[in-house]
Amino acid sequence: MGCFMAAWARILTVDPAGEVGRMVRGALDLLESPATLVEVPIGSEALDEIKHRPCSLLLAAHELDDSLNGAQLSVQARKLIPTAGVVLLIESDTPGVDEDALAQAGVICLRRPIDAHQFMRVLAAGLDGGDLFAALKPPASGGEGPMLLDLGPVPAIDSAAARTIVDALLTDVGAMAVVLASRAGEVLLERGAVGYLDRERLARALLPMVATAFDMSGLVGGRASSVQFYDGENYDVFVLSAGLHHFLCLVFDGQAGNRQFGAVNRFGRRAAEDLVALLGAAAYAVQKPAAERDDARPRRAKRITQTEPLAPLSDDSLEPIARAAEVAVPEPAPFKLEPVEQFDPSIFDQLDAVNVEAADALFDPEALGELLSKSRDKGGPIGFAEAIELGIMPDLDAKA
Repeated sequence: MGCFMAAWARILTVDPAGEVGRMVRGALDLLESPATLVEVPIGSEALDEIKHRPCSLLLAAHELDDSLNGAQLSVQARKLIPTAGVVLLIESDTPGVDEDALAQAGVICLRRPIDAHQFMRVLAAGLDGGDLFAALKPPASGGEGPMLLDLGPVPAIDSAAARTIVDALLTDVGAMAVVLASRAGEVLLERGAVGYLDRERLARALLPMVATAFDMSGLVGGRASSVQFYDGENYDVFVLSAGLHHFLCLVFDGQAGNRQFGAVNRFGRRAAEDLVALLGAAAYAVQKPAAERDDARPRRAKRITQTEPLAPLSDDSLEPIARAAEVAVPEPAPFKLEPVEQFDPSIFDQLDAVNVEAADALFDPEALGELLSKSRDKGGPIGFAEAIELGIMPDLDAKA
């Protein structure tokens, strides 16, 4: 029977505790891949489901509280749907599981604690119909191990504003603790019950993430962000990048972290984006080492070999590259006043009769203040006749 292929991949999880289904849902949120997820508790129901509606990918726990265990269910499922991917999740201390025989039957075996990167690769390959066994191996790298890059100094971050963001994240996801660290391995901020975990060791262990984020940015195009999950017996840890220089670590109890994929994907990414906005352009700024900068490289002087003597330059041999255009500016016409008709020059004979001291006294501050006080005593502004009476305005009707 061939595998049923639809517009959305059909995933079947088998686990009486429901943990496998929660892990798959969280991983689908991170991958942002649409899929139809069906969850059943026991093996017999899973076989009935497969017979009626074949699936693209089957993930089963080993302990199923049924006549079938996970290994037996996986082998039978491979016979019913040979083109589907089958993944068996086994506890670290589960004995009697022949992983080699299961691999020959086409069953992928993953032991707890689950490697989050490996689980995501396998799930993505199952959704795309790829090779699940090839997805077990990490991508080949060009070096012998993670290389720490010299990206220049770590940009400073406003601790008060960052504390507000981290406190809100701690409340939203219900984590035991949240740690903000830099790519230099320095713990910048820690909130919650952080005493249970070695924060400095955690920050140092996550330093290779910096090189990964930097390389992935060039591979995927743009500014890459990442979310990583570490599933442990005592603690579960999510790590979110906040630019190239900082990352958030969310610590959960070992039995609760795998149920927080959705909350971390929603609130954790929002907090990381808020931190990037707080840092601004410095969040992704990279300062090249001095050896790689062009302005730091010694420049080799060019050697000029003179084979013939150079002729001296004369003024005639020098030609300007461009000449400014000469524009003739017309001279402005002289300003002329219109002649005064019926001009009586005798008015100048009356200048001697002007009392200059009285004219100056008109603008004396004390006199003006006295006039103002008189106008206020009358209860308002003065009129034209009053201005003539007070001597502020001339009497135009009076005869000279």
